[in-house]
Amino acid sequence: MEKMLKRLFLILAVLCIPLGFFTKHEHAVFLWHRIPSIEAVFGVFGAFLLILASGIVASFAQKKEDFYD
Repeated sequence: MEKMLKRLFLILAVLCIPLGFFTKHEHAVFLWHRIPSIEAVFGVFGAFLLILASGIVASFAQKKEDFYD
């Protein structure tokens, strides 16, 4: 069941990007809001950068095993 839900979520997430090309962006306040699916692409890119940054920070912030000895 969990595997099926993960697949369904992935399929729906991937479908969000092409569906953005079929919606109207008439009341866009900023220029980048007129680009179709920019929010989905920006979200995926931002999440990837956060994961990458947390890995880099964790490599510097880790203490050695004998730190408290």
